[in-house]
Amino acid sequence: MSENKKTWETTNIPNLIKNAASGRYYGRFTVSGKQKWVNLRTDVWSIAKIRLADERSRVERSRQAIANVTAGQAVMGELFAIYRRQINDRTNIKPCTKEHLLYAVDNVLKTWPEIADLAPGKVTCDAVMEWRNRISREGTGNKPPGVTGSAERVWGASSATINDCVDAIRHTLEVAVDKGQIAVNPLQRRGIKLKRKPRKPNLPEPAKLTAIFDEIERAGKQPGTGYESADFCRFLAYTGCRLSEARGVIWRDVDFGRGIVHVRGTKTAAANREVPMVPAARALLERIFERRKKAAPKAVDGDPVIDPSTPLFAFGSARKALGMACRKLGVEALNHHDLRDAFATAAIEAGVDIPTVAAWLGHADGGALLMRVYAHHRRPHSLAQAAKVQF
Repeated sequence: MSENKKTWETTNIPNLIKNAASGRYYGRFTVSGKQKWVNLRTDVWSIAKIRLADERSRVERSRQAIANVTAGQAVMGELFAIYRRQINDRTNIKPCTKEHLLYAVDNVLKTWPEIADLAPGKVTCDAVMEWRNRISREGTGNKPPGVTGSAERVWGASSATINDCVDAIRHTLEVAVDKGQIAVNPLQRRGIKLKRKPRKPNLPEPAKLTAIFDEIERAGKQPGTGYESADFCRFLAYTGCRLSEARGVIWRDVDFGRGIVHVRGTKTAAANREVPMVPAARALLERIFERRKKAAPKAVDGDPVIDPSTPLFAFGSARKALGMACRKLGVEALNHHDLRDAFATAAIEAGVDIPTVAAWLGHADGGALLMRVYAHHRRPHSLAQAAKVQF
């Protein structure tokens, strides 16, 4: 009988525990009578001590917030801390959803820092709408990763961003209602959120889109990066995949015999789907496959073999290359999701019925979203269709 190995090891620092199997360090705390374990995401002792101190500070702030709420004296900053903990403790949402909800809280505190010191009763509907209108004009001040310098802002925050922030304030005030600090949540009334207006890019003609991809290929600063970036963009445009979906496609998902690409979507149940290869997609995938065969490290009887579990692309973003190519050609800036939009528009213009295109995109509504967001046609196609109308 083998001796049972000890899974957890205590250390000489309170609350710091080590997992003997993985070597990872964890913080162990008690909050509101419940034990909370925090993965410190390191197996280095010195780093674990620093991260434990940060977690201990957060836990102490959370304890103080709970004490103030219990005493009916919590301010919004403390209520936000409780709301954050509620988000992190949820097990029925995905990590990306948690990140999205926490990001909304950060935006509120960044754009309205005074709210942290306000009592929940002072957060009135008028005060929220005044703040909402301000960031609608001025924006949140967010700067995408990799951006240097500053540029003149010509629009404010999007309606989607503002509505997420309003939800964060509303949920936080709901904590105050539950704890008895206020009787009614002032943000339950209608009319506080902005009407969402989905962005509809002015998509270039097919020839111009091809020119953009060719420019990305030519502009590669290092050997191979140009055509890898260009082919990644082509894949998005020829399959309609979301960015996260394209990153997850592996060679096992490409079935040349059946002419389909299996897409493991995660956004909805319908997102897990099979997308047929349009002629451009098949030609692209066959070209990439031949390129991968030339660099394949394995060989059987002298024939190179591609590991079916490897991703199609070496990297999963071409944002900078796409933006630079658009500027070079004088085209309205496109992003990754606009290429999905281009696929939907091209399919509709080719005469594919709406429910079929919706299924290719992974929509579960049969085409309602497609008609509202994606079905904006290019002008030449619209004129050609208009010529068919007779009186």
